[in-house]
Amino acid sequence: MIRNYVKIAWRTLWKNKLFSLVNILSLSLSMAVGVILFTGLKATFDTDHFHPKLNQLVRILTQETTEGVQTNWATAPLPLATQLDSVSFVERTVKLRLAGKYNLQTDKGDIPIDIKFTEPSFFDVFGFTLLSGNAQSLGNNSSTLFLTQKTAEKLFGSTNVLGHTVLVENLGYYTVGGIIQDPPLETHLPIEAMLSIRSAELLEKKGVISSASHDWGGFKSSAIYARLQSNSNAEQLNTTLQNYTQKLHKSQLQFLAQPLENITPGKIDLKNNPNAGTSWEDVKTQLFIILSLTLLAAFNYISLALARAFSRAQEVGVRKTIGATRGQVIGQFLMESTLVALFALLFTVPCVTILANYIPDMDDVIFSWDIALIVGLITYAVITGLVAGAFPAWLLSAFQPIQVLRKMKNIKLFRGVAVYKGLIVVQFSVTILFMILVVIVADYDRKNNAIINSTVPSNVLTLDLKGEKYQNLQNEITKLSQVETTLATNWYYEPLKMGKDSVTINNKTLAINYVSIDPRTLETEGVRLLAGQNFPEHMPQSTEQYVLVNEAAATLLASKSVSLVGQNLLLDSAFVQVIGILPNEIIGQQRPLLYRYLPNEITTLTIKIKPFTEIEATKAIQAVWKDYFPEKTANLYNVKAYRYSGEISGEMEILGGSALIVLIIAALGILGIASYSVETRTKELGIRKILGANNLKLVWILTRNFGVLMLIAGLIGVPAGLFCGDLLRKEMGSYLDFGLVHVSIAFGFVALVGLLTVLSQTIRAGQIEPVKVLKVE
Repeated sequence: MIRNYVKIAWRTLWKNKLFSLVNILSLSLSMAVGVILFTGLKATFDTDHFHPKLNQLVRILTQETTEGVQTNWATAPLPLATQLDSVSFVERTVKLRLAGKYNLQTDKGDIPIDIKFTEPSFFDVFGFTLLSGNAQSLGNNSSTLFLTQKTAEKLFGSTNVLGHTVLVENLGYYTVGGIIQDPPLETHLPIEAMLSIRSAELLEKKGVISSASHDWGGFKSSAIYARLQSNSNAEQLNTTLQNYTQKLHKSQLQFLAQPLENITPGKIDLKNNPNAGTSWEDVKTQLFIILSLTLLAAFNYISLALARAFSRAQEVGVRKTIGATRGQVIGQFLMESTLVALFALLFTVPCVTILANYIPDMDDVIFSWDIALIVGLITYAVITGLVAGAFPAWLLSAFQPIQVLRKMKNIKLFRGVAVYKGLIVVQFSVTILFMILVVIVADYDRKNNAIINSTVPSNVLTLDLKGEKYQNLQNEITKLSQVETTLATNWYYEPLKMGKDSVTINNKTLAINYVSIDPRTLETEGVRLLAGQNFPEHMPQSTEQYVLVNEAAATLLASKSVSLVGQNLLLDSAFVQVIGILPNEIIGQQRPLLYRYLPNEITTLTIKIKPFTEIEATKAIQAVWKDYFPEKTANLYNVKAYRYSGEISGEMEILGGSALIVLIIAALGILGIASYSVETRTKELGIRKILGANNLKLVWILTRNFGVLMLIAGLIGVPAGLFCGDLLRKEMGSYLDFGLVHVSIAFGFVALVGLLTVLSQTIRAGQIEPVKVLKVE
């Protein structure tokens, strides 16, 4: 029987190629996003499952209690590992020191890599595999560096790099002594480069890194893992750990064991746990999105299936006349919808590849083809097909032969047309919302790039200070013949390195961004203040007394911006005086911003050179840098070339991709309802044509209702788009133009696409021949 179902379903789909193609594309687009989420969920639950004896591995957590407030950390003090080595049911322990990002100097310039310090037992406890090298080097050699395959290829273009000597900024020279195979699955413990624990101890003695090897208070930068004799020992270990409670100066530390397989999905309240992956809350959210997309795809399938109901009704009547049961008819329709979903799955993989370009961190989406993933994807497709086909199958199977073979045109397929119209309104409202965001972000990108391109001179260079003090370096660079001026600042258009502080005035407390600037910045750049005055010529470096604000911040902090000048602000815990107000546009953005002079936070030197001297100036500046900081590479780039690339911003890619997906799905949905409307009103249209209605009148009669739906969608989507745009403005910290022109463009485009889709069906009304429609009446 199933074979016959498949054969008939295939013939039906092949006979109605356009219907089948539209359904397959609609389902594949919705399923593609679902597959991306599904693949991500699978990767989440597969995390760390390549380690042998996974159920025996635990991570030691720290519970820090300070003044009655408890904070949970995914890290632990290294001295605790020595205590655990004496516990009988603990087979092995691993100490891990988390160093963070350090620049490794190569011929390509500085490349930041994540450094971890560990010991040989790391490869005994975990499932990481050494392709070359000896794990014991991490125990007895303080100058050995281990790299992963991916890191070695990123640095050198090859994994055949054993014996190469490299310079790690601030840490010194190391020799590559081993290559670690990239793990087959995701891990909460990503590795780029590893040094020995002995290296960490030597660097602690030199004062290069903080002391943590023998300090119970250094638990925030180290981790401890253990392999137990049995997974049943975990509770016993938690009992044992209560004996190692430590009291520090202002806090108390307690410890507990967390099974490694419980790390992912992660806990939101666990600090120092950046790679734990998706939380349980995110898992629920993604499952909800997958369900919503499945229902959305099903709705479009249903609308198109019902539009064809009349052509299938007689088929149902004939089948029942010759003895088919309702269950058999339902089975036939469900087989068709399932077959469509399975065909859609074949188109889904190319869709995933395209969509991945618009989703952050998804550029390298690779399907790890295994049985679990294949079964999961097929199951997802089958469920989607069953959900999509359930309602049409139930509805069409209910037809009685005498009904469908007499006057099919008088049968109402379903009374809930209003529900489908409501869903169309929802779909197009969401589409309008996204399109408004697309238009305003595209306008912002265009204007901001134009402003920067026209105002930033081509002879401005930026030098990354890499945490070094700038005063002496700045003096030397200023003396170069190719240099006109130098400014020590965190601001010069982009990149803009900001901080955020709490600001209190008149019992109003707000969190506002700030940048550090050289007191000479405004004078050098010719910026005119709206009110007040610039920083005084001799600014104190030890204490902060004055601050400048831009107009947006002034408006936020006071009812009248000019009245803010001369007032004192509580900036975190110290009072400073507002002495001037700047225009918003000097950085091409209109976020509320404070301008402060904080020498210790200044990260860049902005260097204006003489025209046509960039090559000579670059060489001279790099030579000066090398004299002061020989162990660090100078990161120097042209501001205009770095910032103005003309490429589409990340926000624009995400919003544009999302808007396109929603628009296509909404258009396919309204296509089915428009087709259904034409089918159900053919008798009415035939009578109108006999009474004298022309073709244009008939098309208008069918189209006007959809025009009303577009207007209703606009009444919902436009305010929603403006609301979300305001949230986006706060997130981006940028000025976005919500003017009537941009809103009209967004709404007009969506409405035009919707109406053209409707017209593709309703225009058939003008081609109706009354004789054929009414001959059986």
